[in-house]
Amino acid sequence: MPGLKPSTTAQALMRAREQSALHHVASNGAEPIELNRGHTGFVTPDHIREAAHAAIRDGHTHYEDLLPLREAIAAKLASDNRINVDPVQEIVIGGGSHLILFDVMKTFVEPGDEVIFGRPGSPTYFYYNTVINGGKPVFVPLKKERRYKIDPDDIAAAITPRTKIIGLTNPDTPAGAVANLEDLERIAALAIEHDLLVISDEIYEKLTFDAPPHVSIASLPGMHERTITVNGFSKCYAMTGWRVGYGAGPRTLMKPVQDVFLTNCIWLNTPAQYAALAALTGPQDSFHQMKTEYTRRMRILIEGINKIDGFTCFEPEGGYYLWPDISGFGLHSTEFAKRVMEYGQVRVGPGVGFGPTAGEYNLRLSFSETEENLREGIRRLSTACERIRAEM
Repeated sequence: MPGLKPSTTAQALMRAREQSALHHVASNGAEPIELNRGHTGFVTPDHIREAAHAAIRDGHTHYEDLLPLREAIAAKLASDNRINVDPVQEIVIGGGSHLILFDVMKTFVEPGDEVIFGRPGSPTYFYYNTVINGGKPVFVPLKKERRYKIDPDDIAAAITPRTKIIGLTNPDTPAGAVANLEDLERIAALAIEHDLLVISDEIYEKLTFDAPPHVSIASLPGMHERTITVNGFSKCYAMTGWRVGYGAGPRTLMKPVQDVFLTNCIWLNTPAQYAALAALTGPQDSFHQMKTEYTRRMRILIEGINKIDGFTCFEPEGGYYLWPDISGFGLHSTEFAKRVMEYGQVRVGPGVGFGPTAGEYNLRLSFSETEENLREGIRRLSTACERIRAEM
């Protein structure tokens, strides 16, 4: 469809693939350091991989809708999120949270419908899924002075008679804001008053750092019947490549989503279902270890870039990205990213990819890389910035 582009993550992967040989030659073999990738930086835990191996060995290689996985997801939602759903009729499981969100938006967005969501934000979450269905994206600014938390007052001001959906990402990306309970209660009141659907993407829910406790908006009074919660296994269980996601909500909403899902996919691949079941029901030690390591790596990256003249950045509350301000260099984020790649062989994410008016002077940096790569990336970034400043 004209005007649609791959996500910023997908674009970064394609650029890396296309430029790999060129930069290998140009830099005498020095490989670029990635500070933008959205992968988890960890290998999927052993017991999860073994569950997939065992499923294949045992012949689970045909269509299968694994009821124990549905039951485990329902149990997780009840215990962690205070959301009670029927495992058979009120959960849709598919190829990653992006695909689930696509099906949800395909189900409910009609031409002319308005969808409210915050910017900066990943374009694939709500923007493209609104546009592709003929809807109208309505941006509300995520402000630095609020540490990029979405403001209920801005949502209220954006509501019109054509508004149909409020899209939330909690924790948010790329700035890493976690919505507090007071704000969620105010957003819930607006949804109820105006009879709006809420779609809440909560893929980073367990990756929080010194933040308010994560609250699912569907758990608030009056919100279960009008909320679809989207989540998955990629971030918490280092399963980005497995592509396992799910959506949950009341049957009145999930039945039409299921119908749309079944038009383009029968079931999620079977070994991945067994892997996801093992992730939920098996040991959780690996996740806690990963979170501890993420916290350490996040502080390494923040400390390193804040020592570079021209960068300012504060700690995110969730996710595994930083959203530093580079306005001190006076360069648009796209030009800045181009120069640090040329001068330092380090890839960063131009902030403009997360909102045309929200990231001109920001970058997305990931602290999911190894400590070695983070430290080398900081060194190269510092060197590149010295050259940029010399040219100012």
